[in-house]
Amino acid sequence: MIKQEDVVIILKDGDSLKYNRKDYLNFHQELSSKDREITILYQNEPVFDVVVPKGVFNPYGGIAAQAFMSGVLSGIVDVQGKQVLDLGCGAGVIGFCCILKQSQKVLFSDLHPNIGEIKNHPLMRSQDQVKVQDLCAGEAEETYDTIFMPFPSRSIERPIDPESYEMGILRNDDLVFRAISDVGKVLAPSGEFILFYRVFNDQFPLYLEVTSHLAKYFDLSTLKLLWYVGEASGHGLLLSVKKSA
Repeated sequence: MIKQEDVVIILKDGDSLKYNRKDYLNFHQELSSKDREITILYQNEPVFDVVVPKGVFNPYGGIAAQAFMSGVLSGIVDVQGKQVLDLGCGAGVIGFCCILKQSQKVLFSDLHPNIGEIKNHPLMRSQDQVKVQDLCAGEAEETYDTIFMPFPSRSIERPIDPESYEMGILRNDDLVFRAISDVGKVLAPSGEFILFYRVFNDQFPLYLEVTSHLAKYFDLSTLKLLWYVGEASGHGLLLSVKKSA
């Protein structure tokens, strides 16, 4: 099981925040109101710094990003020599961990236009790319060996502004189904899909629909629980599943 607590995210000006994670929407709105620098630590050692651009999801105070990063940095999720897609990359912290673990290539992909700053990060290599696009719209079929997707945890029915902080924390449920279809097409046979999905107690039937949709493209006998967090309202699951060969 991944040790999520091995990764710590430090916000350089964290003392100035008015809200905390208990006030979820206001907290993330405040976090994304300007560029903010964060430092990533793994087992108490600094790994890299990154500036999270205004409007882009900031992983500080969250839980899923730490688990993803810990999985990669520990080697539990093996990305060495692999073509990686960091889907819904935000500030790019998962992709940067993949670069540090000698992935062959990383594509940072997100719908928010401000992710372009990732190109200027010192960890970026000549083969790595950044694209502003809707899911996997511009990608060829069976291209990637490993795809990461941290689905936003809160489900709503109204439209979401693609240029606001909401993109990182809110989702329309059709996003989940569209993403699974897209990933199923661009992932190579036997490739690995790592996803975070929050299952709310009052929406459990939706999780069954998600599992059914996964079965169209993936071998569910390979489904693994890498990490989870339990809360009164439900559970957040970090899952790994491989595409059918």
